[in-house]
Amino acid sequence: MITLPLYIFLFVYLGFLLFFAVFFAINVGHFSHTGTFTLGSFLATFLLLAATAIILWSTWWLLQGVDWQQPLPIWNNAWLGNVFPSQEIFSPFDSLR
Repeated sequence: MITLPLYIFLFVYLGFLLFFAVFFAINVGHFSHTGTFTLGSFLATFLLLAATAIILWSTWWLLQGVDWQQPLPIWNNAWLGNVFPSQEIFSPFDSLR
C-alpha cells in the first residue's frame, strides 16, 4: 500500500500562499512604481486583501482538529482484489479440461 501523510497538502498550500504573496507584492510594487494610487486601485487591493484574510482565517478555523500525521492511501492492491477473484478468472476454462 502506498500512502502519503496529510501534511503534504500543507506544503502544497504553503507553496500556493508564497506564490500568491509574491504576486501580491508585485501588484503593490507596480502601484507605487506607476503612481496609480487611485480610489479604484485602493478598493480593489483592499477587497483582495480582506478576502485573503477571510480565507486564511477560515482555513485555520476548519483545519484545527485535523490529525496531519494520518496516512492518506494513494494505492492499495486490495482495492482490485475483489474485481477478479482467482476462482472466477479460471472458472470459464474449467469446462475445457
